[in-house]
Amino acid sequence: MNPYIAAAVAEMDKVNVSRLEHPGSWAMDPASCRFVAAFARALEARRVMEFGSGFSTLMLAREIEPHEDNYLLSVDDSPRYSALAKEAMETSACQAKVEFRVAPLRPRLYGPRLLLSYALPKGLVGAMGPFDLALIDAPHDSWNPEAVLYDVFPALDLGGYALIDDANAPGRAATMTAWRAAFGEAADFIHLEGIGNGLLAIEKLSDDGPQYPFKGALSASAKTIADFARTFSGDRE
Repeated sequence: MNPYIAAAVAEMDKVNVSRLEHPGSWAMDPASCRFVAAFARALEARRVMEFGSGFSTLMLAREIEPHEDNYLLSVDDSPRYSALAKEAMETSACQAKVEFRVAPLRPRLYGPRLLLSYALPKGLVGAMGPFDLALIDAPHDSWNPEAVLYDVFPALDLGGYALIDDANAPGRAATMTAWRAAFGEAADFIHLEGIGNGLLAIEKLSDDGPQYPFKGALSASAKTIADFARTFSGDRE
């Protein structure tokens, strides 16, 4: 087994997830929170990016805090969730450096695939990297997270990792198939089906960019159009 994953699995039950702090059903599953924190500790992550601000922000911030040059960039499409995460950080004793960004979801072409992507300033993710670890716990509402990995992968350091939450959710199998086809030998994929609602750990093995697959492009694009239509009346609160 991957040594970082083995260490995280061995130590995750020792990670405290306080019922007083955990906000409930809209947050990551407590078991997933414990694994993510234990994995960041095993990896000795210093610079982290997450998509999906929330309780995970506080958990990750606490793990990187001991490192002098720590930094966490937390991105969400919901101003409400971003504000709640920021409030939790400000009322905690954690002194890690955390930056919050709110970015709406917008359709964007990745080769033949029309996918929802966070509308961040061009070049921001690359400029703030490289990152040791990226957590993808979004988009919310069952939207396809495929584009998020394409966006963050170039900003991961070699040997860095992306962790995908809700890997067992409906539709995720097709997304994982697309990622494996896109990255080939540039990444190693490990599906942890028994933790929370499933986690996918992805190790960056080379700087080769993705080759966006044609297979499944039509269905992925159709889903993007349907998902974006749900946001057309206005941005999320």
